Amino acid sequence: MRSAAREQLERVVLPYWLERGPDRDRGGFLTCYDNRGRSLVSTDKFTWSQGRLVWLLARAARMARGGLLDLDVGLLEGLAVRGAHFLADHAIRPDGTCHFVVDVDGVPKPGPTGETQSVYADCFVVMGLAELAGTTASPYWLELAEPLLRRATADITAGRAATPPYEVPAGHTAFGPRMILLNARLEHARARDRLGLLTGEDVAALSAARTAMLSHRNPDGTFTEIFSPTAGDTSMLARHRVPGHAIEGIWVALEAAELTGDRHDVPALLESVGVLCHSAWDPCHGGLFRYVDTDGPVAPRGTVNGSAYEDLVTGTWDTKLWWVHTEAAYTTALGARRFGDGTCAAWAEKIWDYTLETFPGRDEGEEWIQIRDRAGRPLDRVVALPVKDPFHIARNLMQLVELHENAG
Repeated sequence: MRSAAREQLERVVLPYWLERGPDRDRGGFLTCYDNRGRSLVSTDKFTWSQGRLVWLLARAARMARGGLLDLDVGLLEGLAVRGAHFLADHAIRPDGTCHFVVDVDGVPKPGPTGETQSVYADCFVVMGLAELAGTTASPYWLELAEPLLRRATADITAGRAATPPYEVPAGHTAFGPRMILLNARLEHARARDRLGLLTGEDVAALSAARTAMLSHRNPDGTFTEIFSPTAGDTSMLARHRVPGHAIEGIWVALEAAELTGDRHDVPALLESVGVLCHSAWDPCHGGLFRYVDTDGPVAPRGTVNGSAYEDLVTGTWDTKLWWVHTEAAYTTALGARRFGDGTCAAWAEKIWDYTLETFPGRDEGEEWIQIRDRAGRPLDRVVALPVKDPFHIARNLMQLVELHENAG
């Protein structure tokens, strides 16, 4: 697994983004490529992706410096710093939020449906700046990130965070904002730890975010994606599950526990991994469904109100997405290698085999073709934002390389 992950990083994924991502004339990164990675469809720069690429390049630089990747440390670090300056100059606002999207020159503009801000974008900027601070040993980038993190924490905790591209229905509480906050808190705490700045307050904030996210775990090991304010709600919003989201959240919770020292729930989280994989596995074609019903790997059921999010769930529930599979590949491998869990080990092999067989572009596209139909055929469509995602595949492949290196 380690050798295949490293090969994909060094020969396919990172070369693609190093060639096509950086806007060497205006700063920032170009990410609005089609699913096959061949055509640039827009020069808009979504802050969501800008923060992710800063994180990616900074982490790759740190790994290359440690001999885990055969890449140019100076190039990677220089591009990450340049991307962070673009964010500082064009995306970050004085109120502790970021512009949702800017044009090619960095001028703010509305998003595809008029969006101007998203707490997800804000948290990805925090993550990118935190990783850069840890990689460069420069506290400046943390100082730039911390007002964003404070604002995101306050807004998510109060239930008022803006969540484009998918707004949480009024009165409901969603897993996504809590998971991204935990991830941002983890990156922030790790960076402060590397710089010798970690405090008890940092650990307490990380622990609180972890507890909030894990409140979505059910007694059967599944996770509720959206809590309804109505008891006994039988709507599709209340019934639907997003197993890939929960699986991603589990590795974040497991790794956060290394800093908080609270490991009492690790056995339950490892048990959830197998439950979640089983709940989403396609019995006909293999792979993990995007959305499922509370009863298992079938189309989500329940009453609907005709919202855009409900249309998304019903129209794409059986698609096979890149991020679901690479996040699951890392989480199952983590459970197997670091915690010795046999169920995770079995799923790790199954999911890794499916992922490598299905998503790399080979002759059909550049990099990986990230969006597939139920049978694994490429779908030329948009998921979430009109960008080719530069994050999950590379992040999870890098995590797999580090995991196997550290496990020996």
